[in-house]
Amino acid sequence: MKITEIEAQITDLKAQKAKKVTEVRALATAEDSKVEDVQKVLAEVDDFDKQIATSQAELETLQRAQKLPEIEGGNKVKIDPNKKQETAEVRDFMHYLKTGEKRDNGITTTEAGVVIPKEILDIQKVPTDNINLSAVINRVSVTSGMGTLPILQKNTARLTTADERAENPEIANAVLKGVDYKAVTYRGALPLSMEMVQDAPNLKTLLNTYVQEAKQLTEQYQIGLVLQTATAVSATTTDDLKTAYNKGLSNYNRQWIVTESFYNAVDLLKDGNGRYLLQDSIASASGKALFGASVLIVPDDVLGVAGDAKAFVGDPKAFVLEALRSDIAIEWDHNENFEHILAVALRADFKPADTNAGKFITFGATSGK
Repeated sequence: MKITEIEAQITDLKAQKAKKVTEVRALATAEDSKVEDVQKVLAEVDDFDKQIATSQAELETLQRAQKLPEIEGGNKVKIDPNKKQETAEVRDFMHYLKTGEKRDNGITTTEAGVVIPKEILDIQKVPTDNINLSAVINRVSVTSGMGTLPILQKNTARLTTADERAENPEIANAVLKGVDYKAVTYRGALPLSMEMVQDAPNLKTLLNTYVQEAKQLTEQYQIGLVLQTATAVSATTTDDLKTAYNKGLSNYNRQWIVTESFYNAVDLLKDGNGRYLLQDSIASASGKALFGASVLIVPDDVLGVAGDAKAFVGDPKAFVLEALRSDIAIEWDHNENFEHILAVALRADFKPADTNAGKFITFGATSGK
């Protein structure tokens, strides 16, 4: 297929996707719309996204193939448009994995080992995980291991009246809070047999998946510890939950982060008309909303221990600050078991920022009131 044909195909796909997006909005606002109808159209939108991404990748491959040929040692290099071209850094990295030999022209190192090239970490474009807490907090990349980050506190300033041509009255000063951080190193290791390194055709995917999952799980539990420091609230009735939600958080982007046990307990509650408290919501990661705010469900031990009905309500982006100074590295060691060790490290610190932005609820229902 020619470049012009692919470009026309992409344009057509985008137009079809736009129609579906309009259809989703119409369904979402219609009073008689059904959740399954909305989900069906959303699935069609996702399908168009995948088709567009595939066509875009094909277009980029053809565009690269039409560029001037690269030169190595005075000889022209033939470019296969159907094969993804790898950088010297990636080729040297893969050579190192299989042989243990370092090449000087591409591979990069740290004191801890060999750094995974960015191209390998990006092989699978891992989408933002909406059920992972790192997607809903304030993550700031830092360049030093320790320091102070300024956080703008909740705005309470208001404008005042003034006579014509009078000097402008001052607005109340913005309140900046300095949050001290000190990056802590979190480490993990994955033993791989030499046979796996030599034979696994999806070695790159394995590396990428492991690094991403290890990092996400580490962040998830550390963020959970910070959320537990919010103002403690005990609730035993539906009215208690409503009060915690309604008072003190009105100017924040409120949402619920709840344990599975909390979700199960609230999912069984009904109002005075016999309607369940949790309502369907296409905007929520869990597909449910509580008092109009989205609900994100995490394992019990993220916010406590197994069996705990715990919940954070408020604005997690304002409440939690993650100072991220990530240094992901690997080191392959031969030993008597004929294996290599993949070592992964994350350097970060997790701190409460605006402590007024949330509450931490312990729920023990005594009635369905």
